[in-house]
Formats: sequence, structure tokens, C-alpha cells
Amino acid sequence: MHRGQTGITLIVGLILSIVCGCWQGAMTGTPGELAGRSLLPQMPVMLAVESLLLTCPSKENADYEAIWHSARPAGLPESNALWCENGLRLGVLRSPLPAPLQQWLEDEGTIPSGSLQTFHQRHETFLATTPVLERYRLRWTADLAAAAMEKEWAQIIGGIWVQPRLHKRSTLLICEPRLQHAEQQSWIRPAADASRFVRSEEPLMERFPTLQVEVELTPEEYLIIGPLANANDNLGSLLFRTAAPTTRSATAMEPAVATWRLLLLRVHLPASSAGQDLPEISSPYLRR
Repeated sequence: MHRGQTGITLIVGLILSIVCGCWQGAMTGTPGELAGRSLLPQMPVMLAVESLLLTCPSKENADYEAIWHSARPAGLPESNALWCENGLRLGVLRSPLPAPLQQWLEDEGTIPSGSLQTFHQRHETFLATTPVLERYRLRWTADLAAAAMEKEWAQIIGGIWVQPRLHKRSTLLICEPRLQHAEQQSWIRPAADASRFVRSEEPLMERFPTLQVEVELTPEEYLIIGPLANANDNLGSLLFRTAAPTTRSATAMEPAVATWRLLLLRVHLPASSAGQDLPEISSPYLRR
């Protein structure tokens, strides 16, 4: 009997020592360690992508090229070559931005649009770079080893599809040129709780999956996307020509204009998030 009571006492003492040790460690830990050990559900980190579409003055072509010389290459060499084949290029700039670009950002006349979007329940977004184009005949290359393809679209909007993901201490920004049809398509899908079916209106997208690239960005870096200077009748011309004609046929080819747009992207990493996405905020934010 005495041995049984002694065993029980030892077990109880051991349990108390473990509990007290855990409690003391929890009380003396750093705030980061306390959050890591908390039994309460942790709020996920919410990403935010800041985008700015600006017009480059046509008389400042040298400054336009100088900005690209200041940018480091983004993505794999094979992806860069395919983008160039389609009249597109992308690069990464680090703060502070080049002086010509900073000057354009401070000029009210060069900023057509800007936005700030959060990504909690939202997983992706489409950043339009053109108005609705009534008709456009496009020539694009999906593979460097294959011949170029041509197709004519009607009622389309050009832009860049973006999906951010956390990656170590930075963010992986996945980008792909896409075309969005102006008309909405109706879809019947299960609700989030799978209790019923719901009807949703979504635009139909034309994809270019071989042009999808992944770029790693820190909060101090900017992803810049734009056209080659000689882009004509390809994706670079369609997405980033400020005076792209709304009507174009295969027989009536108009000369390309020497005015371009640039898309500037920056990723923010807030420490915590609310339970849902904030509404898209439309305003220039890169006045820094």
C-alpha cells in the first residue's frame, strides 16, 4: 500500500512539474515565441499587391530605355527570351527608383490608374492595361521552337494576371499575360459550404500559359512590366500601347506609335490580417 501511494505521489509530482515548467516557459517567452506556442488559431498573413499603370512620354525614349538598363533580369532566361519574342519584357527595380521613373510618378498626367488589392480570400487578380478593344488581330509565339500563331479577337481587354504567394522571407509573384472577354459568362458551382449550387458571373479568359513567370520580390523591390521599343502587332503592342487602335484588320495595318505604358507592381507583407479582403483601393501609391 505504501509503495502504491509513493508511486502515485511521484506521478502527480511529475505532472505538476511539467505543467509548471510549461507555464513558466510560456510566461517568460518572447512575443514571437508566445504566438508560436499559442493554442488559439493564428490569423494568416495577408499579402497586398500595389499596382500602378503609367504612361511614358513619347519624347523621352532615352529615359525609357535607361529605366530598363537599371532593372535586373526577372525570371528564367528561357522565359525572358519568350517574353521578348512576344514584344514584352520585365525586370526588378530596387528602391530608390531611377530618377526618370520617379519624375513620371510625380507627374499627374502620366498616371492613368493605380490600385491596392489584398489577398486573404482572394487568390488572384487581373490587372487590365487596355480599354475594351472592339477588334484586334494578334500574333504571338507560344514556343521558341514553333512558328508564330495569329488570331483575331473581338471585345477583349488586355492585362496581366497576378497571383502572389509567400516564399521564405519574400514573396513569389506569378504573372501571365492574358486577354479577358468583355462579356460575362454564367457558371453554376457549389457554394463554399457545399450546401447548394450558386450562379456566378465571371469573365472568360484567354490564357498564354507558356508565358507564365515567377518572380521573387522583397518589400523593397518593384516588378516592372512593359513592351519592347519595337513591339508591333504582338502582346507587347496590344497590352502596353497607349494609342492602340480599337479596330484593326489583317489588311489595314497601322504603324505603331512611340508611346508606351509601364506596369509597376510592389508587394506588401502586413503582420496580420482581417478575416476578409479589403475592397480594392484605386489611387496612386508609389509617390515615394
